[in-house]
Amino acid sequence: MISAELAARFLEHNLGDARLSEELKTLVRGATRSAQIVETEAGLLGLTERGQLFATAHQELALFEIAKRATDDATLVIFGLGVGHTVRQLRALTAARLAVFEPDPGIVRTHFESGPSDLRDVPIVCSIHELNQLWTRLSHANQSVTLVVTPGYSQLFPEQAKELGEALSQLVQRNNINDATHRLRARVWIQDLLANVDLLAEHPSFLALAGKYRGVPAFIVGAGPSLGKNGKLLADAAQKGIVFAVNSSARALASYGVEPQVLACMESIDVSHLLEEVPYLDRVVRAFSLTAHPRTLRTGSGPLLPVFEGIPQVGGPMQVLLGFQGLPVAGSVSTLAFSLAQRLGCSPIVLVGQDLAYTDGQTYAPGSPYAESRARRSADGEHLELDWSDALKQTHNHGTHKMREREPLRETAAWGGTGTVYSTLGFTAVRGWFEFASIVLADECPELRLVNATEGGARITGFEEQSLADVLADLPIRRITARELSEAARHAAPPLSIERIRSWCHEYAGLARDVRQAARRIRRLTEVALSALKAGNAPQVVRNFSKLEHAELALRRAVARIPFVDAWAHAAIEPENKPPAQLSADDQENARRSVTREQHIASAIETAARELETELELVRRALRPEPVHAPDEVESATM
Repeated sequence: MISAELAARFLEHNLGDARLSEELKTLVRGATRSAQIVETEAGLLGLTERGQLFATAHQELALFEIAKRATDDATLVIFGLGVGHTVRQLRALTAARLAVFEPDPGIVRTHFESGPSDLRDVPIVCSIHELNQLWTRLSHANQSVTLVVTPGYSQLFPEQAKELGEALSQLVQRNNINDATHRLRARVWIQDLLANVDLLAEHPSFLALAGKYRGVPAFIVGAGPSLGKNGKLLADAAQKGIVFAVNSSARALASYGVEPQVLACMESIDVSHLLEEVPYLDRVVRAFSLTAHPRTLRTGSGPLLPVFEGIPQVGGPMQVLLGFQGLPVAGSVSTLAFSLAQRLGCSPIVLVGQDLAYTDGQTYAPGSPYAESRARRSADGEHLELDWSDALKQTHNHGTHKMREREPLRETAAWGGTGTVYSTLGFTAVRGWFEFASIVLADECPELRLVNATEGGARITGFEEQSLADVLADLPIRRITARELSEAARHAAPPLSIERIRSWCHEYAGLARDVRQAARRIRRLTEVALSALKAGNAPQVVRNFSKLEHAELALRRAVARIPFVDAWAHAAIEPENKPPAQLSADDQENARRSVTREQHIASAIETAARELETELELVRRALRPEPVHAPDEVESATM
């Protein structure tokens, strides 16, 4: 029996190194020991609680099968820490990521008080909220996730087991949607960015205003159905802070007599025909992403202050060019506007018209170009049937993907906490992004106030809920204008010189050339390796595989310096990344397949790098060097 003093020392020692949030550590310290560690008749340790024995060891065969199916980049979420049997066995059997969901902080305390823990490196959470926080560090593209239940936990914690299963399903789907969106559209984004980069010689970036508007209220206006309830109040908001409209809410605001200071857009499809109908377009600041459609960026004659997203495909190269970090975003332009307001130092940041749900069967705000669209619950009760307006279909169906007319139904807590609203997985992803942003910002910017004044739609955890009228009541008049924002950006960081943009194009064309040469080396080595395999020349096969290993490392390093290539080649290499239906019993045949796959990938990367190199050189040549004025010889002679 461990003394109370020694148990307390073990607890503090284990908590000191454990991968637990500070909030959970506090919770564990204050928890009551809710279970006891006991030894079973078989000599194994387990837990007893409420008269039940649980958390005894898994059958080894079951865990071996789980581990065998888990690739090194998979994630295993273990429901129940118990005495650590399941976690230890899985860690010994697989290199997959591990995380523990323990519904009872008292059990974590029991484990950490029992002696020096060998599980301090495994992240542990005790709530779905914490799991959401952890997920962005665990998750990655195309991952597989497996839920492993420690024996007895489903019976002892049935409600938490159900909640965890549903949460994991949504997290995985959300991650896959975001990654698929980025991957599928990334090549178009890069093409558009290269078509738009010349604009930086005329227009400063909005990102130059980082920290320049601390304490100024910002209103992020979406086109959700609830905007009609309080949209007219945004005229007052424009006097007391900065109103950021998005392209879908711009016309709705105009119909309410509201003129924002900023209009944000990051659509890869052409929405210029809709923007042309916005009456204030030539007066408002256009915070348009450089990855948006070129015609969109060139619509309107008012101040253009371009921005860019902080996504892997474009963030690094654009930071090299402009000197600013890109904006964190999800699949909604409202997240771009939110990140821009936060970058400026604005507070409070107030969400308006951000329903993230189909409130009362409506899909868009009255006055928006898509207001005629409708949503209704399907007869089976499991889906939403979406009747999109002609205007929306004519605009969005010209893109890569047609608008879906049927989606799985998600019900979520309504704004104000009473009842639920109809939502979808896409909205869930954006809501999850806002909720995670609130967690990060609470730590990084504790003075920042986040308010959801949508007055309808879905509840967003981490945001205060307050009516827009109440938010505005205590704010002073500021009268910040679009012209002021534009002039401040130009003063903070003038437009780039043409020579700077040309130099950047030349630099990245050179990096694309490096990738092309590295990929070509792999392609040639695979040709030799296939010949050696066919001839059965074992020594040569060994030598070539060693050379291939070094060449692969060189290629990865080259691609890391120009992430444009990865996005550009994605469509061509994605089929090669899918595992074969089954392996052959012949090791030589498996080796041949592997080398052939590598050859195809190298060839696709080589082609992508060549195309990018050409594109960058074309942009550079299209930018004529600025004329160098010779000294006025006549004036010099007369001085």
